[in-house]
Amino acid sequence: MKVRGIEVEKKVGESSKFRVYLGSDKNEKQVILKVAKTFEDGDVLAKEASQFNMMRTFGDEIASMQESQEGKNSHYGWLFAKLLASFMDPAQGDRRINMLAMPDVDLARLVPLAKLHRETKIDARTSVWILGRFFKFYSFFELLAAANDSHVVRYPIFSPGDYLIEPERHRLIYYNFSGDEADVIANNFIKEIARFIVDWVAAKDGQEDQRYLGLIKDFSENGRDSFEHAHGELYHLANELWGIKYYPFMYCNRGTYNWKTIEEAT
Repeated sequence: MKVRGIEVEKKVGESSKFRVYLGSDKNEKQVILKVAKTFEDGDVLAKEASQFNMMRTFGDEIASMQESQEGKNSHYGWLFAKLLASFMDPAQGDRRINMLAMPDVDLARLVPLAKLHRETKIDARTSVWILGRFFKFYSFFELLAAANDSHVVRYPIFSPGDYLIEPERHRLIYYNFSGDEADVIANNFIKEIARFIVDWVAAKDGQEDQRYLGLIKDFSENGRDSFEHAHGELYHLANELWGIKYYPFMYCNRGTYNWKTIEEAT
């Protein structure tokens, strides 16, 4: 089956309101297609489309400003999927379809974050960049609130199922909008994300790992007032302990201690 020139391929996921498929165009470029189960369910995808359009617009504004003022780009746009189209398809009973592309990454190498968390444990240094990506993504919404002169930030609800991960290239990508909540400070959101990481990390006995684990446990218990502050604190300690440089995705299957890197697993 084809939709707007996209060959719809295998189903890779499903929620109560929509199904998720892989697709590819005539140049074999892969996309993700979300297809509403009913006409009424399309409202969920319409809200998602509005959210991703907003994120893309503001991400482009930040990139343009940074490049003109500082000659650099923080690449916030790498943290979330790019909405290519959102439309109602008459051939599908006017059910809404959202078409998404992944930013600067091979879709075939992406893995659901929730699946990796469920099946593996990671070491402390691997968790640094994952937690850092979370903090950077959520700080994007703090920047958005500041740009709108608002003291209240609309943070995305934290759901591991909303993310894909490309371990080798250190990519964490938000591709599903489960909703958002307004809050003045980031405290509870930071606690929730840090607990997710604490449960995932298998820390070793070294002093560096223990100091790092102490910080993320503190995040999980006490939170912070903003993701910007938490992000800075995280990388200050990581730089002190290990330096800021590439480190491969190091993991073992849950219940084992046979450590591997992502290169060894592929």
